[in-house]
Amino acid sequence: MLNLGTNKSGAVTTVALSLLVALAPALGAAQSAQDPPPLKPGQIRIRVVNAQTNQPVTNERLNVALRDDQVGSVAMGTDKTGVILVDTKKGSILRILANMYADCRPREELYTNYSVATIISTGITTGNLCSSASPVAKPGELILYEVPKTYLRQYPAPPVDSMPHHPN
Repeated sequence: MLNLGTNKSGAVTTVALSLLVALAPALGAAQSAQDPPPLKPGQIRIRVVNAQTNQPVTNERLNVALRDDQVGSVAMGTDKTGVILVDTKKGSILRILANMYADCRPREELYTNYSVATIISTGITTGNLCSSASPVAKPGELILYEVPKTYLRQYPAPPVDSMPHHPN
């Protein structure tokens, strides 16, 4: 054991240093636990985030398709970190649709064909009409914002009670 001082606090310094040395591996492991595991070749990570809380959506089942239309899409569940791992195989286009939550993308982006090559090389963050959050996706990552379907945005004026085309 290294003793850094000979005064009264020398024993305290030695104990503090010993604790620091003993905890260093655990602190390093905790920090790396926050980083997601590396992706395998041809794999992408879809990260689903609650736009209200900025927390992972852990109980979503996105409809995921690796083709030009939603026919043949598969409902894939998020894990405890709000992530879905997708093996793209030979797919070149990825399409996603919210299932259990309301999608925050603008209407024109709902049926977007996302390039798998772009997701892998630079990452994509989808549009977000529900909050101001807009993080930069990492290579191999597609970020999607959603809100619970019970969430209604508050506007300064009440909704229109009669439509212009209504016969009354």
